[in-house]
Amino acid sequence: MNKIATLVGCAIGDALGNPFEMKLANYKPLQEWDGQFKEGGTFWWGQPGQYTDDTLMSIALSTSLIEFNGFNPEDVGAKYLAWMESGNTRGIGGTTAKALTRLKHGASIEEAGVTHNENGTPASGNGTAMRASPIGLFYRNDLSKVLEVAMADAAITHNSHEPKMGSVAVALGTALAAQRELTPIQILEEVKEVLAPSIVKDKLELALAHVKNESPSKQALAAIGAGGYVPETVGAAFYCFAAGRDFTEVVVMAVKAGGDTDTTAAVAGALAGTYYGLDGIPSEYKDQVENFTLLQSLTDELLENERPGQDL
Repeated sequence: MNKIATLVGCAIGDALGNPFEMKLANYKPLQEWDGQFKEGGTFWWGQPGQYTDDTLMSIALSTSLIEFNGFNPEDVGAKYLAWMESGNTRGIGGTTAKALTRLKHGASIEEAGVTHNENGTPASGNGTAMRASPIGLFYRNDLSKVLEVAMADAAITHNSHEPKMGSVAVALGTALAAQRELTPIQILEEVKEVLAPSIVKDKLELALAHVKNESPSKQALAAIGAGGYVPETVGAAFYCFAAGRDFTEVVVMAVKAGGDTDTTAAVAGALAGTYYGLDGIPSEYKDQVENFTLLQSLTDELLENERPGQDL
């Protein structure tokens, strides 16, 4: 049996992308990169195979879902806060840190999430989408619940529309990939149709158009964008998932997009790890990624939830 490998895929993409975070796609070392793990980093210097905050938050969320056999927002918030206070944050985002600091100082789980940036614009970082894949895996048999929980989890740190839609897109994409009934392009189409009007939805529509037109990946990703803005991250990750032909092509394409490389590749890797499974991931990645056994064990435990649900 080809095991689903959501968290392993997430961690591999995350670790591959970290050395190139915020580099442009035309950065020469990125253009010449061989697709293997490297040391480096912009916000956190990691060794080859080490992942960042994207995977650490996914682990925290997975652990809570397993312990409580479902989404417990207070416990999830507590686990996120414990992670921040551990000091092992590995590039924690500013909005996430601000929300968790509010939680530390007594804000309720409903009050902690950041709604607006300091310049007055709505919070729009990708710190929600990067951690949402465990929700899709756990609630894969109840797609309505996927949407509800994805938005609730996002609100803990980013209480605004686009981050919530980013979380929904990734969680729903993961759920559909875990069902193994649709192709990656069909998954992208389905997620796009379900999402509420948003810039995330617009970026997914753009990604789908480029996939169907068989645009060169550099052209497509330049049009979609690959920065820390959640619509770009989600659009770019889904483009790579739908345009790539195997796990390696998906995550390498995501990193070579430049920009927020660790998060784009973490999301694309979670989708690809779910869809292509453990057997579809090259052994050199599985052998070198940090905490492989833990990541696969958490994925297996998330999959033990077989409760019947309802489709959208």
